[in-house]
Amino acid sequence: MKPILPRCIIIAILITGLFTTSTMAQQNTWANQDTSPNFPNMAPHPPVKHPSANRNVSTPVPNNAFVSMPPMQFPYLPQTCKSTSSEPSAYVGYLYKDHGAGMQLQFNGPVTAGQTTYTRNDFDLQGIWLELALPVAIDQNMGLVVTGAHLFSLQPGSIQSYSLANTASAARKWNPDVQWWEVNGAGSYQFFPSVSGIVGFRWTNFVVNLTNSIDLQGFVSPSTDAATLTTNTYIPYSGILIENKPDCRSTIKLAAYGSPILPADFEYNETVSLTGQPRTAFSTKANMGTGYFAEGFSEYSLKRDSWSMGGFVRFTLVHAERSIGAVVGGVNTPIDITFERRNWIFGGKIGYAF
Repeated sequence: MKPILPRCIIIAILITGLFTTSTMAQQNTWANQDTSPNFPNMAPHPPVKHPSANRNVSTPVPNNAFVSMPPMQFPYLPQTCKSTSSEPSAYVGYLYKDHGAGMQLQFNGPVTAGQTTYTRNDFDLQGIWLELALPVAIDQNMGLVVTGAHLFSLQPGSIQSYSLANTASAARKWNPDVQWWEVNGAGSYQFFPSVSGIVGFRWTNFVVNLTNSIDLQGFVSPSTDAATLTTNTYIPYSGILIENKPDCRSTIKLAAYGSPILPADFEYNETVSLTGQPRTAFSTKANMGTGYFAEGFSEYSLKRDSWSMGGFVRFTLVHAERSIGAVVGGVNTPIDITFERRNWIFGGKIGYAF
């Protein structure tokens, strides 16, 4: 999988957000200039006193020729929208695949006729994403956020293909049961107006149980085979957050962050019953550290009293790989492992500030 496309998407989102933020700020300034200001507290001009008809009456002339006017009071003053309050929030959205999740194994050892030399499984991820967030502003420039999330899978399909030595390839479809849990913690510090740095850590548990294979090509039918994939990723990341408040009731957030390394635990077990071949089993377990993580995030919200509501979009890319020795049919075999996941989440947010 080529990582340049999703990285370009994240950069494009960031540039678009900067342009949108600048444009909205200019529109807000022009709107204030085009509207005639209202000065509710400005004192009226004093009435003009005409000289008396009696020329013998003298009018005192002040020594200072300038008339002192009361100071003008403008209704709009720069406002500070930052606060040190806590705003627990709930994010609910639809998670949609961008190539979903994929796992592939490349067997590099000596093979026999009919033995699997390569297999790939693609999960068509989709479902309802629920995330609870607790952001806390420590002071005017520093903040923390802790989140927990779960994917309620819509039971997507899964297609697995096999390359075999000296025989036709095989394939089948699975009915996967997907479990996805995630915990995240991050801190931010504002070093320029509206621009903050982010440092965080994320743990993701992704488990797929594969049963009830159908559309069998090259497999014994009916099949009692099964497979299980378990991954735990431990992602340290850093990036940048742009937050703009055109007024104290609306907020625009744009963020891009990632990591050039991806520590992860990987475990995959599968039984294979190919036509004319003895039943074999894969048993693969590895600690993976080579890979990368990238994510782009945008949010727009409006505040009314203590409540805030809005929408968000998130794109996530995870890629990990490792070369190890694994047991295949009772024989230790060198294997190249690759795990990847790309997905979008579109949804809404509701929060309440204390």
